[in-house]
Amino acid sequence: MFSGDDVLKTVSSLSGGEKARVALSKLMMQQANVLILDEPTNHLDLDAKEVLESALIDYPGTILFVSHDRYFIDRIASRIIEIEAGKTTTYLGDYSYFIEKKRETAEREALQNESSSVTKDKTLSELDSTDKRTFQQDKEAKRIERQKERRITSLETEMEQIEAKINQLEEQLTQPDIYSDHEKAQVIQIDIQTKNNALVALMEEWEELHS
Repeated sequence: MFSGDDVLKTVSSLSGGEKARVALSKLMMQQANVLILDEPTNHLDLDAKEVLESALIDYPGTILFVSHDRYFIDRIASRIIEIEAGKTTTYLGDYSYFIEKKRETAEREALQNESSSVTKDKTLSELDSTDKRTFQQDKEAKRIERQKERRITSLETEMEQIEAKINQLEEQLTQPDIYSDHEKAQVIQIDIQTKNNALVALMEEWEELHS
């Protein structure tokens, strides 16, 4: 995606996104059979992301990557590896499949806990003090679980909104009147970084709620 006089620039004069494009181009030219990528879409505008995604989709080798870009993960990943409490779990599918499986597991565990908490042939009036205490604890646990599920849904909505705003800002950086004005471009870059930081914080909370 370099053309005209841009091809004569020195690497030291390039922006963060341009340097990322150079690095990714060099990786592609090496024709390695394994790529290890850490947040490969960072600093890339929408056009560059699309080119990168197309190149990686056509790439015949193995790609191991870390990313907070859920759209990118959904397009590229064919296997998700979850690391939790020092253990790894592999999900053979994309990000949407991974989320669906996590929800199914949580629902199954909730049903198992509910069925084992109290027998069907007892009523609350027949329970002794220990059983009553257990019943109240289970009831409170279910209430907390419902709150947790609502918070997860809220977090996912917030993350989608922030990602959309980041995409809009990155698209603005591709406009000539913006990238040619250093001050305007810097303000947008700062805004993007702030939103990325907020996105990471939300993602960490989301991951904690799923643990």
